Amino acid sequence: MYEANIAPFPFWGAKTVSKGGRDPLAVQNSSVVIYTNMITGITNVTVRVRYNGFFCWLLTLIAKRFEKIDISKIDNPTEQIKLIRRGELLLAYIMLDSYPEVTGVSGSIYSQNHFNDETINLAWGADFENKKQHRIYWQNPWGIFGQYYIGALSQLSLIFFPGGEHKTYRVTEEGLGLANIYAESFTKEVEELFWNSIYSGKVTKSSLSEMNDMALHLIENENELSEYARIFCKPDRQDITGNDINHRINSIKLIMDYIRTDGKEVLPRNFVLTFLRHNFEQVLSNMDDASTDQLSWFLYELNELSHAAYEAFHFAILYSITEEPQPLDVILENLRIEFESYEPSESTEEIYALYDNVKQCYKDRNYGALVYEASRMIIALYKSIEDHIEFLLEFGQHENYDVQHPGYAPSLLIRLVDETSSVNWSFVENCIYFAINDHLRSSYSKSTIGQGLVHNYMVEDELIWRLRRPEPVRTSPRLQNVLQYIEDMKWIELSGDYYTITERGLKVLNNV
Repeated sequence: MYEANIAPFPFWGAKTVSKGGRDPLAVQNSSVVIYTNMITGITNVTVRVRYNGFFCWLLTLIAKRFEKIDISKIDNPTEQIKLIRRGELLLAYIMLDSYPEVTGVSGSIYSQNHFNDETINLAWGADFENKKQHRIYWQNPWGIFGQYYIGALSQLSLIFFPGGEHKTYRVTEEGLGLANIYAESFTKEVEELFWNSIYSGKVTKSSLSEMNDMALHLIENENELSEYARIFCKPDRQDITGNDINHRINSIKLIMDYIRTDGKEVLPRNFVLTFLRHNFEQVLSNMDDASTDQLSWFLYELNELSHAAYEAFHFAILYSITEEPQPLDVILENLRIEFESYEPSESTEEIYALYDNVKQCYKDRNYGALVYEASRMIIALYKSIEDHIEFLLEFGQHENYDVQHPGYAPSLLIRLVDETSSVNWSFVENCIYFAINDHLRSSYSKSTIGQGLVHNYMVEDELIWRLRRPEPVRTSPRLQNVLQYIEDMKWIELSGDYYTITERGLKVLNNV
């Protein structure tokens, strides 16, 4: 029998609610799969490498103290998470007090807004039960640890998930080793002060500076630096035949080698995109000699460029319509007129020049020009890999990149382009219809009855109307956070405005 309290039902008179979403054609996961495979143990939100040591130490500290004072709480997940949350907030206050200019500290905004009183109430700001009374430092009930670091710590073999006889998170043997090395940076008195602060739920502002050796950006202990080097240089995992997979450290070496050579005068804010372009162009010019890691990052960038070109057809339609229903044929006819009247300023098949043209069309709000330049870019991308498509499909299968995914670039380009394709309205119209159908198909699959839609636009009875107007974005491949990690580990450093590789980094690069 149908039960309304279990299965939500539509009320067609209800106001439409739109949900967020940054992937209107459901293509971007093909890129996510690649960078997730290449950089295990580092995510887009794990900004400081020393959080790994801090969390291993904090889990160990909580277990050791409960073993002494209340053995019944040693495997109590509620008590563990409560103290982890207080420890995270305390660390944010420590960083604010001694190093307010340092970035990548979670909870820093909250601590800045609650730094007036001489006695800081950690329980008031951290305990999740207080969420009903006021805004706490972190809305996720599992804290920064649960939202950002659990997966990374597990991938690095530093913690165990709850399971079996244990209800709480525990450190592995490696995690215990890192916890002990992290603790070498400060005294037993500092550890006692930290514990008393999170256990009591209060700390005096004047005592924060006593704990600044725990700072996230300062790793002065040679043993700790060596331990992070060992952790991030070790294999990611083994394949089914028992061979080591080393994508993480090989990717880091690609970055450091680029810093040492062609990337030595690239500003940090531009570094990731210029590295990806450098690798893309290198592989494209000599694919036969490219390493597995170079090929994977080539495929990542090929995905991103192909997605940018394909999504342009979607956004050209989206930005040409209004919130009131209009005939789709009228929108297409207006785009056709703009397309046919557009005169490109240059004749080029250089992919990044075409990519720049696409971005400029968005700025100019010329959507007929946008589909023209996107068509040139799609065809240029296809031609650039035409002789290697079978190889890239086989390589993707070998790396488990799901070559049938609609966003996997070689498969996507095959779907849109063939040997006879040229930049004409027939090609544009075909790509537009592909994009509309992909958007509607993916949006319906993501939408939940009664919970909101993810549609950018709706099409019905040959009419189209806009529901929301997002902006096109690339995925973020974790490499910016990789740069922060290897800077924290002293493998690279900022020299003036640019990165340089250190002696320590050269030893890693050369396997010394």
